[in-house]
Amino acid sequence: MDQDIWQNILDKLEENIKPSTFRTWFYKTKLVDMNDSTLTIQVGTPFTAKYLNQNYTDVLSEISYAIYKKKYEVQFIPQKTNSTKEAKEKHDEYGNGVITNRSLNDRYSFEQFVVGKNNNFAYSAAYSVAEQPGNNYNPLFIYGESGMGKTHLMQAIGNWVMKNGRNYKIYYTTSEEFTIEMIESIRANRMSDFRNKFRKVDLLLVDDVHFLSKKEGTQEEFFHTFNTLFEQKKQIVLTSDRPPKDIPDLENRLVTRFESGLLADLKNPDFETRVAILRKKADPEKALISDEIINFIADNIRSSVRALEGSLIRILAYSSYNKLKPEEINPELARDILSDMISEVKKDITLDNITQQVCGYYGLKLHELVDKTRKQKIAFPRQVAMYLANLLIPSLSLKEIAEFYKRKDHTTVLHAKKMIENQFNEDNKFRAEIEELIHKIRG
Repeated sequence: MDQDIWQNILDKLEENIKPSTFRTWFYKTKLVDMNDSTLTIQVGTPFTAKYLNQNYTDVLSEISYAIYKKKYEVQFIPQKTNSTKEAKEKHDEYGNGVITNRSLNDRYSFEQFVVGKNNNFAYSAAYSVAEQPGNNYNPLFIYGESGMGKTHLMQAIGNWVMKNGRNYKIYYTTSEEFTIEMIESIRANRMSDFRNKFRKVDLLLVDDVHFLSKKEGTQEEFFHTFNTLFEQKKQIVLTSDRPPKDIPDLENRLVTRFESGLLADLKNPDFETRVAILRKKADPEKALISDEIINFIADNIRSSVRALEGSLIRILAYSSYNKLKPEEINPELARDILSDMISEVKKDITLDNITQQVCGYYGLKLHELVDKTRKQKIAFPRQVAMYLANLLIPSLSLKEIAEFYKRKDHTTVLHAKKMIENQFNEDNKFRAEIEELIHKIRG
């Protein structure tokens, strides 16, 4: 259960930093030693260990105290392996498959993915791509809110291809890592090596492509990489928190290429699927979690699959740390253990919630907010409402937001988003107002 303690800390950290940052630095961390005061965490490289020791040890200690009422000192150490031997072992383990950057997470398989009405289409599309890369649905674009299983499905494709003896070069990355590596290649005058690496793979998996937004140079390079692979019938799989047309400041030529394959979305799982996910997660742990507690979690944690799994890990970690048997956890204790997580999902956020709070804050009535007038006292709160809708309900398209507020088309929402973001970055008083509104909307 020691590993669950580290996972529990990671889950809390993930709630407070950008998804791309979490994946870049914490994706392959592993607890390798633990005593009463220290957690020793293994990472892939000396550079990663040095960076994390300099920037994250204090915050991780604070998180450990928030969860366990005990400040652990967190130390990161690099993995000590023979890279040539390790690559050969990975090659032998999966037949003829070849991973060109780093191993995929073995936990992310099709077998471990719980299929429900919310994700059946995306699952079927991903499995079809794994069976015939480059032939079915190229590119495959998977989108949905954070924590819905996009990365799981994407890496399941890579793991399936590896385990079925295909002689494929596979590269998994995030758009942020792609950008960092490109910048470093430009600095070192090694862009030809960078291009050769990305344009000679058979299966390219890129997480969080919405972070290409506003990065003109990276978009240009990614466009040519995409074209090269596509023309050679190499498979491309992309994930994002929204569909291509709703990614702001993404070049139209990239939007059209992302939309040229298949778009598959992941939605929030229903109650039955949430129960199945929890049962799937509990089985490997041989945890005797009662149906009452499983149902309690499924009924109260609805924000994401990741939050569901994190809540179960927290309960198991708590029972282990306090020497309780899992079956001794009752709903009252579970509510206390998960109090901060439950408070975050007290109500679903809807356009009606957002509109009601904005109207109340600025002293307007609903019919005034959606009126055609361009008067500043009306237009500005309307821009705030559209900005908050785009921020807090990422599953909504810009077109749907525009229609709700009776605007002409999605460009009005894009304009509102830019205006509010600019003022948010420049005006501390306004930033406090927006944060207060968000707090009220989230309950």
